[in-house]
This record gives sequence, structure tokens and C-alpha cells, in this order.
Amino acid sequence: MTQRIFVTGASGYLGGAIAARLARGAEVHGLTRSPKGATALERAGIRPVVGDLADCDSFLGALKNCDVAVHAAVDNHAWAERDQQALEAFRAAAQDGRLRRLLYTSGVWVLGATGGAIADETTPLDPAELVRWRVAHEEVALDLVDDEVAVIVLRPALVYGEHRGILGGLFAEARAQQTVTIPGDGTQHWAMIHRDDVAEAYRLALEHGKGGERYLLADDSRHTVHEIGEAVARVTGATLKRKPAAAVRKELGAYGKALLLDQQVSAGKARRELGWVARHGSFVGEIEAVYGEWQAGQKTAVA
Repeated sequence: MTQRIFVTGASGYLGGAIAARLARGAEVHGLTRSPKGATALERAGIRPVVGDLADCDSFLGALKNCDVAVHAAVDNHAWAERDQQALEAFRAAAQDGRLRRLLYTSGVWVLGATGGAIADETTPLDPAELVRWRVAHEEVALDLVDDEVAVIVLRPALVYGEHRGILGGLFAEARAQQTVTIPGDGTQHWAMIHRDDVAEAYRLALEHGKGGERYLLADDSRHTVHEIGEAVARVTGATLKRKPAAAVRKELGAYGKALLLDQQVSAGKARRELGWVARHGSFVGEIEAVYGEWQAGQKTAVA
């Protein structure tokens, strides 16, 4: 029998890539909030479910008839309540439905600053203020084992590729303003991963991952934010600018503090246990191709 997979955020930046990858070998049902998103999902071979995490009744029927849920709807800004509602829906689908597997999306910011060391899944958590709630939510997700759901927590690094996301915003600024503004002095490191590599990691986690495990997803690059900004400036012909850390914290609050984190992480566990390998070596090393991907995404979005 064909496996049925329910993906939240299926028309979003991360969820879109994951849903498309999983649809190659399974029947994927994707949650989207708009008819436009539903049309895009249909084109990608995904069965759209028009609904909202804030309204459980809008999608619970479809969720209950799926074997697997992939919670890929991610928004770090005022998202805790929506995430909690999603977790409650997963529990309901397990207790009164066929849901028996969940891939839950967290992120590397739960680690906090890594202090110059390379963190892995054994590193004690010191979460950024913006995502402090995620630590408890990871535990709530894992507790679904009591309802016979095997749960895997995935923590992607900063995602790049396509035309959206934090890194896509740097290209957008370069085009609109001919500047690339980086937070702080740029000496902090950002752990990074290409969107397509994240999608492949989710496929492998579904195929090989064991319930109760957590996996960091990042490539092996160790770029500073200055190097990242410099690469964007070079390929776009823009001017690199720095915004003082104090100004970043004042203007962006908890989000700004997260952008100032110095993080280096290892995805060794995902490589060992899932057989996952990041096909994209680094944002800086592939900057021309990444910029081309952003430009193509812009044209598609306009069309």
C-alpha cells in the first residue's frame, strides 16, 4: 500500500522542497493556506489540503488518514502557539487515526552560540531567546511515543537556495539597494545548508531514521558572516556594509540576537546513521550558481 505523508507548510520555503522530494515515491498531502498555493502543489504532484494550523478542523481529517506527518511549517516569529496547535493535531491524529511517524522541524538556533567549538547532538542547549520555546516543543513531540508515534527531530542550519529565506534577502537587498548589509562585525560563523540537501535529509530520515533521535543538518563549511556578505557583494556588484551589533539588537530584537550568534555545527550523526551527504559544498564556494538560482526564482515568482 502506498505510504501517505502529510506535510505542513507544503507551499513554504522549506516545506515546498521537502514535499516535492517525498512526492517522488509516496502520496503526499500538503497543507497550504491559499487556493494559489493549492494550485502550485497540484502542479508539483502533491494533493493540496487548504487549511490553517490555527484551525485544526480544517485539516485534521486529512491528517488522520496519513501514515506520516512532516511538520515543516516554520516561522520563528511569534510561532510558538501555532506550533503547539500542530503538536496537538498530531496527537489527535495518532489517537484517532493512522499516524505513526512524525518528522519534526526545529533548528540549530536551539544550540545557542557554540563558543568557537563545533557542536553536535550531544552539546548542551543554550537556545537563542527567539527560539527558546522550541526546546520544550521538541520534548512534546518526542513524547508522542506514548501514542505509538516514532518521532525524529531535525535541526537544519540556515537554509539557502531558491529565492526566499535569510540568504535570499541578501540578494534582494543587493538588487534593490546595491548594498549587502551584514549583522555585526561579521566575525561570527553561520552554519548553513542548501534547501535541496535538507529535503534529501528528510527523505532519508523517513527511510532510515529511528524514533527518538535528533539530527543536525549542515554542510561542512565554516564561513564567517563577513565571508558570506563579501561573496554576495562580489557576485552582485553591490557594496558590503556592516550594521553595528547594538543597532541590530535594537532594531531586530530577539531575531537580531539570533543573527549575531557564532555557530559551527557537525552533521556527522546524519551522515553515519542516515547515509546523508550534503551535495552542495558551501554557499560561498558555489556563489555564482546560488545567485543564478536566486535570479531564476525571482523570474518564476514574478511570472
